[in-house]
Amino acid sequence: MSWDRFLKTHIQSLYAMDFFTIDTVLNRRYYVFFIIRHQTREIIQFGITLHPVKEFVRQQMIEFSEDLKSRIYLIHDRTGEFGLRFEDYGICGIKTSVQAPNMNAIAERFIGSVRREILDYFIIFSRFQLYHLLKTYIEYYNRRRPHQGIGQRIPKGFRIRTFGRIKSRPTLFGLNHEYYREAAWRIKINPTGHNNGLLNEYCRVAA
Repeated sequence: MSWDRFLKTHIQSLYAMDFFTIDTVLNRRYYVFFIIRHQTREIIQFGITLHPVKEFVRQQMIEFSEDLKSRIYLIHDRTGEFGLRFEDYGICGIKTSVQAPNMNAIAERFIGSVRREILDYFIIFSRFQLYHLLKTYIEYYNRRRPHQGIGQRIPKGFRIRTFGRIKSRPTLFGLNHEYYREAAWRIKINPTGHNNGLLNEYCRVAA
């Protein structure tokens, strides 16, 4: 089975994990761990550490596996395993080949996005600051940001309004803007004909 065929066949149960690094102005290097779901592009979890050792990854796997309802596939690179047995967590680990970043392309694209869209604009001083920036971005990434790879849908999208004026508001500390429809008053005709057919109900359009 080709790699593309494998990805399409198992898309509903396919996840990827990876690390990327962030250096602070004080010359401390933090390692950011994350897991992304292929089907929706949702970031399932993330963690930050100075020491990406086996125990750190093991704890991430424990937290990740707690909510799993069936066996899944987890793509990871050749440095991501740390001697763990993924089978112990109900996970089938898929190790990428040497010098084959395209095998984990979705995770790599997220790393590029988070750097370009937020981290490149800030000087990082502390773990607390980095955590706050990542948490804010991932909330935006999961709930507000359209993704080209899934037809401009949003991983954890909300129902789009069809009434109201289009407005914009700043996101990501003013680095970006999102567009939405202002809540509108919709008029509903009484279908029973009471009140001589007059308009008798007004309801707020939900988000």
